[in-house]
Amino acid sequence: MAKVRLLIAEDDVVIAQNLAFSLEELGYEVCAMVSSGEELLLEVHRHNPDLIILDITLEGKLDGIDTAAILSRSSKIPFIFMTALSDKETIDRAKQTSPHAYLVKPFDIRTLQSSIEVAIHNASARQQLPVGVSSETSAPPEAEITNYLLHHALFVKVRNRLEKVDLQDIVWAEAQDIYCNIKTPQHLYLVSHSLKNLEQRLPGKDFMRVHRSYIVRLTAIEAIEDNNILIGGKYIPIGNTHKEALLNRLQIL
Repeated sequence: MAKVRLLIAEDDVVIAQNLAFSLEELGYEVCAMVSSGEELLLEVHRHNPDLIILDITLEGKLDGIDTAAILSRSSKIPFIFMTALSDKETIDRAKQTSPHAYLVKPFDIRTLQSSIEVAIHNASARQQLPVGVSSETSAPPEAEITNYLLHHALFVKVRNRLEKVDLQDIVWAEAQDIYCNIKTPQHLYLVSHSLKNLEQRLPGKDFMRVHRSYIVRLTAIEAIEDNNILIGGKYIPIGNTHKEALLNRLQIL
């Protein structure tokens, strides 16, 4: 029988390593360890674990709950929260993501093992439901909107609030698997939309797809060197199928 594959998201390296060692002694396979929500979202589709053990306090802009909310809209991989936080506000936030278990530190490894086995069993049972039947009573993913387009701005979820990002401040966007990064002069945002989806939300008169992995704001272009665009010190590749269309939109002397 194949081993159950686990991904651990924990910002304390020592805790993560000790946890991985204990789980491997129990017969599990730890396929990856990450310390931030952003890293988890990039690695999860590469490793495709059977379950994620997710600390709520993580490095980066996304905490464990924010990460779980994004993950649950694009994946059916079950996850377990582990945290030292047991206040009502944190628990209420965590409940919105429908975790398969919530363990308050300190806990013993046998409790974690039981939670893993129950979570995997329940996740498997949910996936075997007939088409059209759902085990959840919450709204469908389409209703769980975290990014809104309102005329000249996007609202991007950062932790427990929505931050306004003016379209005129966006200089480029980069694909990250099924997510994408949005870059402004001050910030780099990871959003739970594909680059194709974002492209449909950005005005074509200001933005252009220049590569399968990049969209740029035309007025932000500082230079073009060989097959690269320079924006804010970053070199962005120009795809062969996009180069002619890009040059046609620029005033070249």
